Amino acid sequence: MRKVIVNADDFGLCKGVNEGIILAHQKGILTSATLMANMPGFEHAVELSRQNKRLGVGVHLNIVRGQPVSPVNKVRSLLNSEDYFFSNVFLILEKLMLRKIHLKEIEREFRAQIEKLLKNNIKISHFDSEKHVHSLPSLFKIIIKLGKEYDIRRIRYINEVCFSSPLIQSFESFFISLSCSFMKKRIKENGIMITDKFYGICHSGRMSSLKIKKILSGLDQGVIEIMVHPGFITQELKGLGKKIGSYYINKYREKELNALLNPELKHIIKERKIHLISFSEL
Repeated sequence: MRKVIVNADDFGLCKGVNEGIILAHQKGILTSATLMANMPGFEHAVELSRQNKRLGVGVHLNIVRGQPVSPVNKVRSLLNSEDYFFSNVFLILEKLMLRKIHLKEIEREFRAQIEKLLKNNIKISHFDSEKHVHSLPSLFKIIIKLGKEYDIRRIRYINEVCFSSPLIQSFESFFISLSCSFMKKRIKENGIMITDKFYGICHSGRMSSLKIKKILSGLDQGVIEIMVHPGFITQELKGLGKKIGSYYINKYREKELNALLNPELKHIIKERKIHLISFSEL
């Protein structure tokens, strides 16, 4: 059986992104989204999720951008002098290696973000993270622990390697996939469910309808996740970059939204008898 999860990251970032995600769900092929607990569009996203019960909602764990959900004095090592996350994943990696970021504080912030969703009656379908930081083995162990504690046993698993332009995406795909592979045995031992294949890093910002068609047409069997970033480009979205660091993906959000709305995709899905699901249906 062929099953596909089409997941939008950054739900809750701002109203324009939220509205794009919901349109892609209602009129396109989007089945799932991951919600950012610490962003200005959180409450709006929660309300939209209540109105769209079929949309699977996971948590987009975030220690990269914005301000923490936890009290700042409880997660001091994660923050800069202005009490924001560092907005630079390479700096975060460096600080982790030098043990300048405390894993206990990461766990505390992840827990606070999870509980914020639960307090808003969001039934969390799965975990993923901003810039895929959960794929680091030390952080993946935290996610597995929290997944068992909160009975959320589905996690994004990345196994996509490519050689593409820009080269940074090739590097990211290799490094992240390698990191995830180190955790596969532990994932299985702890009863965590993952997809068979992941697509999204190698064409991040360029997930066109042509690319999605190619993925769907080549699907033989199993379950795959396609990561996308739909949304409307608004002044609010542009202004956010000044506070939380720029998103290169922002200028591509409307293109990815239009790709998800392409009616030819539904035709391929029907023709190939592909089941569109969310993580809760794994």
